[in-house]
Amino acid sequence: MRLRSTGLGKTELEGDITTIKKVGDLLFFYADITKPVKWRTRMAFQEKDIRPLILALLKPKNLAFIFSALLFGGKEVPRTEDF
Repeated sequence: MRLRSTGLGKTELEGDITTIKKVGDLLFFYADITKPVKWRTRMAFQEKDIRPLILALLKPKNLAFIFSALLFGGKEVPRTEDF
């Protein structure tokens, strides 16, 4: 997984989602950042966030990407300035 933040300038973070856990009315995604620093981050989704997330995942281009990753995943993707 790659992450960028306007607060970090052009720095690109690399990491992995490690856990997804429901706590109260929130769904937490925990990620371990591995490069260039070692951080443990979390993102909390409310119920109102889930519908747009699922609808975005169900778009044909995104579904094609997901199925391709499930069947043929594991390839390294080159870095791009567009991200």
